[in-house]
Amino acid sequence: MTLTAYMTIDDSPTHNTDRLTDFLVQRDVPAALFCIGSAYTDLDIPCQGMEQLPDPIVRAIAKGFVIGNHTYTHRRSSELPYEEVIAEIEKTESLIETMYRRAGKTRTHKLLRFPHIDRGAGGWIVDYNAAGEHGETLMELFGSGLNIRMTPPSDAQIEKKAKIQDYLTREGFCTGPFGGVTFPWYADTEMAKARDSLYTFSTSDWMMNPDFRAAGYTWLYNSLDELKQKIDTDMWLNSAGSANIVLAHDHNNMFGATTALIDHMLSKNIRFLPV
Repeated sequence: MTLTAYMTIDDSPTHNTDRLTDFLVQRDVPAALFCIGSAYTDLDIPCQGMEQLPDPIVRAIAKGFVIGNHTYTHRRSSELPYEEVIAEIEKTESLIETMYRRAGKTRTHKLLRFPHIDRGAGGWIVDYNAAGEHGETLMELFGSGLNIRMTPPSDAQIEKKAKIQDYLTREGFCTGPFGGVTFPWYADTEMAKARDSLYTFSTSDWMMNPDFRAAGYTWLYNSLDELKQKIDTDMWLNSAGSANIVLAHDHNNMFGATTALIDHMLSKNIRFLPV
């Protein structure tokens, strides 16, 4: 049985980006890289963006990878005023356009994924109540893969989230490359209507980042074997009835964990689709 999925990578660029994109080319795995604009700190760990490390992204474009927007400084949209969220997106858009010009390539899609999948309402990534029978499935999906509290949002956050979606629609953002996702909890809920890129399966590879562990953070999964078991047992990832959108990460000090999980998915006869 052949399974199909799209590979998406968050948090590029890092000093591993060239190694990671070379690995993906060798494995014939197309991917969208959701890239950060400038230097930021995440869970007390300093990181860099395209302003500091432009060349790996230019080379990734030349290799055929699609570059998406992951905001300017990786902050949670629920904690920012609407105007700052838009500024985070637009500054990163300018950098992405520069990367494509430097690579001599035409940009085909405007893609965006919010850091922590915080779309303006914190852990209320979609309206779980409005999702009806699918609400529990969606809460489990996001709750198992993210560092985020699943608490109901304020009225102001709900309004901001809607305004952000209106902005993304006006500016031509889409999820066009990621077709064929037919799970009812995706196709019949606001996930299918989103103008930002969501996912159907998280590798949770970021939980293996040794920098986070050295800082004292602990997560739901504690070993590669546990994450491989997550791949093996996820009923949606192992369903041939729909494509999946897989979320992985480009982090410093995590190349081995991420690539091991991608190899494990390939060993499960998952074929990664063009983006």
